Amino acid sequence: MYDMNLFTPQDMAKCSLVLRQLGRNTASMEATSQKIVKYIYQHFCNSQTGENTCVLVRLFKTHPYGELEDSSQQSARRLMNGNSPAADMKCWTLLAAAGAEPQWNSRHTAAENTAIPLVSTELVAQIPAISGMIRQFGLDIPTVLGIEPERFVQLEPAVLNIFHVPEAKDNALIPEQNSLIIPYQVKSVLGFGGLLRSGSLFAVVISLKVKIPQSTAQMFKYLALSVKTSLSLSDEKVVFNSSDNAKNIVKNNNIYETQMLEHQVTDLIQLLDFSEQEMLRQAANFQRTIDKLQRELAGRKKKQQILQPSQEPFTGILNIGEDEMLRFEENPGI
Repeated sequence: MYDMNLFTPQDMAKCSLVLRQLGRNTASMEATSQKIVKYIYQHFCNSQTGENTCVLVRLFKTHPYGELEDSSQQSARRLMNGNSPAADMKCWTLLAAAGAEPQWNSRHTAAENTAIPLVSTELVAQIPAISGMIRQFGLDIPTVLGIEPERFVQLEPAVLNIFHVPEAKDNALIPEQNSLIIPYQVKSVLGFGGLLRSGSLFAVVISLKVKIPQSTAQMFKYLALSVKTSLSLSDEKVVFNSSDNAKNIVKNNNIYETQMLEHQVTDLIQLLDFSEQEMLRQAANFQRTIDKLQRELAGRKKKQQILQPSQEPFTGILNIGEDEMLRFEENPGI
């Protein structure tokens, strides 16, 4: 279990290890995603009460309309007044969900629309949650909608980031105020994700009962790489459970074994880089703490030196010997 209020680099490393392994021997990216959101929902708790810290955990990815399953295509068409999007139009697709309500534990019932068509740059800019996440990830909307191969090669390894809304209530980035934030007393929203090798953007979005400071949120950047590693095992192969190939992917896993190992090596090298960056960040924090304590200690010593001369007369009185005191009592006129 992990306590958000006490989340440490050690917790981050343990959680990262588990998330990185959840993509093994799964039939689809949807199945992997469900494991990921379920693990996060069940394992982030208040250490004193055992109560779940998460209200709702969701995993999204951009996906071409033409490759969506029928139910998600219907959802996308409904938002376009019955018109069919172009086959290559990216849709913001809910892949998995886990939460406090029974209906939140299936992507088919967790949201009214499981696929939101990203029709144009202008339209996406009017969707605060998606456009805000894209910006905080360090991307721009045109890049997400139609990424150029040469630009993708530069971006894909680097784009792993967080989406942090420390105060969720009355925040324009979170439109679900009346349906989620207010009734379930959500304090903060935290997302993390990046780019998959297919060019898709993925994001895990957590609605939390506790406020999350920036220092804690930053550590989830490292979890993004572990989620990416798990999702990459089925990226560009089998995305949805309903796919005809889903039941065969485990049996035919040897076909992709070499490619998957290459991807895993790349991700592990990147994870090592991230770990070293985190160690350097923690070392810098420790050094700042040491410097602060040293300054405080020096300040106290200086105050003691200033106070010491003014205390000498009192010290002299306290050091009067018994003979002097006796003589004073015998001769009070002295």
